[in-house]
Amino acid sequence: MIKSRIEIIISALLILIVILLVGVNVFSVESQKIEAKRQIEEDADLEKEREESKKEMLEELRSEEARQLAEYYQDYGLIKTEFMENTAELSEKMNDKVTDTEELRKLAAERLEAVLDYKEKLIGIGNVPAPLETFSIFELEFIESDIKTINLLLSYYSSESYSNFKSSALDKQYEDTKSLYRRAEEELQKVYEQYDLGCLLEGS
Repeated sequence: MIKSRIEIIISALLILIVILLVGVNVFSVESQKIEAKRQIEEDADLEKEREESKKEMLEELRSEEARQLAEYYQDYGLIKTEFMENTAELSEKMNDKVTDTEELRKLAAERLEAVLDYKEKLIGIGNVPAPLETFSIFELEFIESDIKTINLLLSYYSSESYSNFKSSALDKQYEDTKSLYRRAEEELQKVYEQYDLGCLLEGS
């Protein structure tokens, strides 16, 4: 009888232990699930904070670049306008039925001086904003091509025999220069429109 009671007590204790072990295991599993969920939520919050921080940094960078672009154009716009006005005036004189070769050479020399002056002032601005690096390269390529065009023109006017001069080379150089000019202008327009600064280019 006593042995039977002991066995019952032992069995009961074993069952209780099993129940406790199962309960502890369930609690542990649930705790792990809760911890895992909490960790996922924390990671999600951290990722959200990183994305917001990155967005703020990009906005600050964009704002700073926009400021630099606006400041750059204050200087660039002035020298570009001066160059274009000088070029238009000289071109008008050269196309105004001038027949004197010496006068044409003089006007071409002035035109060369104008583009060299523009190149010097453009380089003198310095600190080209990062978004304008490609434009700066394109603009300098246009300037170099323009210089070659005018030098060919000066050679043409200095030629003793126009018939022996290869005017086709001058025509090609002229077309190349126009193409390079358009490419630079399109790049400039693209950059300023990207930063909502296209209004700065109006009338230029």
